[in-house]
Amino acid sequence: MKRERGVHYLKGDTWLHRLEPRTKLVTLVILSMAAMATEEALPLLLVFVTVFVITALSHLTRPFLWSLRLFIPVLLCIFIIDAFFPRAAWGTTYFSAEFWIFHPVLSTGGLLFSTAMCLRLLSVGGFSFLFIMTTAFSDFVRSMRASGLPNTLAFSLGYALRSVSALTEDIGNIMDAQRSRGLEFDRGNLVKNRHKILALAVPATVSVLSRARQVSEAMQCRGFGAAAHPTCYQVQQIGWEDVALIGLVLLGAAGSLLL
Repeated sequence: MKRERGVHYLKGDTWLHRLEPRTKLVTLVILSMAAMATEEALPLLLVFVTVFVITALSHLTRPFLWSLRLFIPVLLCIFIIDAFFPRAAWGTTYFSAEFWIFHPVLSTGGLLFSTAMCLRLLSVGGFSFLFIMTTAFSDFVRSMRASGLPNTLAFSLGYALRSVSALTEDIGNIMDAQRSRGLEFDRGNLVKNRHKILALAVPATVSVLSRARQVSEAMQCRGFGAAAHPTCYQVQQIGWEDVALIGLVLLGAAGSLLL
């Protein structure tokens, strides 16, 4: 089976799919606040475990773990930088050196701090990916409009969510087209491939501008903005599953703060 590139909305009828988008948005805010409130590895591990439990209950473990591969380059950078240049080095010192103005020190405290920063990224970014994979564009727009946001703002936020998947798909198609012309992106580093970036950036820019023009024309054809207070055909209601998710997240956040 062919793997999808990037992060996309996955059609399904899982527990997380059925939740009201505002519930998932509040959950993301709570998890982000809990992750930013501490720099200790153990509380952040509990936050990540909470995210993983939500993923397992929604039967999205495989696509969730596959999406986390996008964080690998960033995780490596964060781990190396925070391990050798932590805010405070304590415990056993495994390595110490001086290079010009740099003084890298590898210690127990640095390793724990770098692990905590990686867990913070995985927690916040991981649930952000879950939000994208389980929230349809139309459902998100309806939810924002039901919250009392102006119609233009609700559409802009929803279109930004939809653009993440659209841009990822466009870039993948452009890379496939350039590979068919003999241009290889997988060999060499960023410096050696700097001339190839234009072959990717220029078509991607043209694609974004073309998509914006098509969306603008479609909005004009449908009379977007003609009604001062447009109504929604379907309004999603908050149920017990939404309350259960908020309760689970609050429990995980409280546990991490107590730790």
